[in-house]
Amino acid sequence: MKLSGKVLILAAVLSIWSSVSALASDAPTGVSIEQSGNEITVSWSPADFDGVDKYQVSVVKKGNSSGSSYRSATVDADESSADFTISNKGYYYAKVRAKDVNNKWHSWSADSETITVTSSDISDGGKSPGGSGSSGRSAVIPSSTGTVIYTTDYTGTNTAYLNNGTVYNTASYGPTGGNLAAAGLTTLSDPNAMNPTLDNVYSSSSNVVNTMKVTAFTYANTGWQFESNGMWYLYDDGTYPVSCWRQIDGKYYHFNKSGYLEVNTWVLESNQKWRYVGPNAVMVTGWNLINGRYYYFSPSSGELQGPGLIAVDGKYYYIDRNGARVENTTVEGHYFGADGALTNG
Repeated sequence: MKLSGKVLILAAVLSIWSSVSALASDAPTGVSIEQSGNEITVSWSPADFDGVDKYQVSVVKKGNSSGSSYRSATVDADESSADFTISNKGYYYAKVRAKDVNNKWHSWSADSETITVTSSDISDGGKSPGGSGSSGRSAVIPSSTGTVIYTTDYTGTNTAYLNNGTVYNTASYGPTGGNLAAAGLTTLSDPNAMNPTLDNVYSSSSNVVNTMKVTAFTYANTGWQFESNGMWYLYDDGTYPVSCWRQIDGKYYHFNKSGYLEVNTWVLESNQKWRYVGPNAVMVTGWNLINGRYYYFSPSSGELQGPGLIAVDGKYYYIDRNGARVENTTVEGHYFGADGALTNG
């Protein structure tokens, strides 16, 4: 009996060790960070599992709240390095994680060593990005007029540079939707209509504009962009969605009037119907518990159902004017139980 118990304990230990080893293999290894002035290169060894689709590379400034990214980029699975330009002095380290073909993000790698970026590094870097001084790039737009174009080969600072007689515009980066993207937004026209919001704060889609163009196309990669202000999505043509829904990798996401991804937000549509994006930023369907109340959204369109009596999976529920189902309540002589379902016809 004692031997049997030891065998069971040994088997359990081996099982735990195997699980820990499997989890460890999910993360890229050997993450390193190399510095030349304010230009850095992050390198890593691939994650050891089949189906790697993307890598997210995050450069973190020590002292940032909750370890949020200072710079972040997403690269294809066949890449093993990414370049960044640092525009603020401080201490920085990097980490990398993989996303599989099912769009699941896996574990972050161990942190790289820490580098130090000084004011001198930033000043020198602005004069000659990359630190080599061989590119002939200038941080100041020259007085002579020239053609200003967008570029995809430089992820530099908030400035501009000259290369072979052409001025490359890097004057701003990130979504800047502004007033145009705020036009054509829907408002609740009937104050007595169904309204699920607790404080009458909601988002909506614009019928005027759905995309804006980045001021300068200076991004290493298209697709999801990660910033301290939130996430946004960059298309190959330099546009990004604003005040609209977009289907990306088979899921529906809503972007606000500045172009940032929304989470835990009610969205009012032009037909006065409501939708909701959950904590994972994806449009919800079916039954959902939101702020302690249950709401039912069409499985096909995502529109909030109600008010009044609705049928779901052969049962009847009553939706109140706040958009939520009633529970333990009698409505017009009919009782709806603890699960919201009609208990007496």
